[in-house]
Amino acid sequence: MKLLIFDLMGKIAHFRKMDMNSSSMSYSFPPRTTIAGLLAGIMGLERDSYYELFSSEHCNIAISVRSPIRKIVQTVNYMFVKDPGDVNNYKGHTQIPLEFILPDGNIENLRYRIYFQHNELNIHQTIKERIKNNRYVYPPYLGISEMLGRIEWIGETEGTWMESEKPIQIHTIARISQIKERTIKITAETQFYKEYMTRDFTRERTIKEVDYYLYEKNHRLFAVPEVPFVQIHYQGTKENLMFL
Repeated sequence: MKLLIFDLMGKIAHFRKMDMNSSSMSYSFPPRTTIAGLLAGIMGLERDSYYELFSSEHCNIAISVRSPIRKIVQTVNYMFVKDPGDVNNYKGHTQIPLEFILPDGNIENLRYRIYFQHNELNIHQTIKERIKNNRYVYPPYLGISEMLGRIEWIGETEGTWMESEKPIQIHTIARISQIKERTIKITAETQFYKEYMTRDFTRERTIKEVDYYLYEKNHRLFAVPEVPFVQIHYQGTKENLMFL
């Protein structure tokens, strides 16, 4: 299995939670569907045309949070629109709380490492060449178009499917349903966050599958995978990946 590795970077991000209504809270990292949209934008695919192409049946996506993050909430002004005639700002504004993701400490940028594999070689090659040459049809951004980002090419590597009956270090976000119960190692330093996210859309952009995901802030997720995982070697390091 060949995987592409690249970093999505930016000053600020907002990945809106799917179950929010009047308030816009953010996930700590981009959902699988957001990464699929990012890749479709790089290729210039039409909106709502790529859900099957980047579904979990055709490609694998893993994410690792590579920078410390923090969250803040700011109130922003939106136009108050209930009818088509209100788009001229006739009814004024409404204020909505919006949660932003920022790099923590002295870190300059958010950095999310993306691992990508596609069953179709031409898709794999097209994305590889566009990222390596910074040749995007639509520019990358972190959740919403006002938060432009950039992509840094890391490399291409071979992945090997592995199994383990003992706890291993998992270097990526993991689906809780794919971790064996009561095997997660917890110490005084571990800080776990659980997110409930969309995994796949249907062709009509309705939710096809959702799941719970586990993120450990300090990369100390040690557990027994319930399913095979992928092990990769690159830049002198070894990492164990679980796909979103």
